[in-house]
Amino acid sequence: MKRFFIIIFALALFTACQSNTKKAESESKAETTQVVELQELELTVTGMTCSGCENTVKNGLKQIDGVVEVQASHKNSKVTIKVEKDKVSREEIAQQIETIGYNVEK
Repeated sequence: MKRFFIIIFALALFTACQSNTKKAESESKAETTQVVELQELELTVTGMTCSGCENTVKNGLKQIDGVVEVQASHKNSKVTIKVEKDKVSREEIAQQIETIGYNVEK
């Protein structure tokens, strides 16, 4: 009977140790999270006539590394882009939009 209790105790101890190890690993991963500063750019884009045009612009801009979010409106001729600050320039965004086939007012 003593052996049975010893085995149960050893298993419980082993399980508790494994649980604490996983918790410590997840805590150390959380410490490496970086804060990225974002910048919002708004451009006037002409040539968009429908929601398909909006999606073309959105998908084209999302290909650029550092672009976080894109909103486009053909009704207002506006494209609003959230980018990682100092990683993407306004000129780079404008060039991509013009490559896709739309015009950016300066």
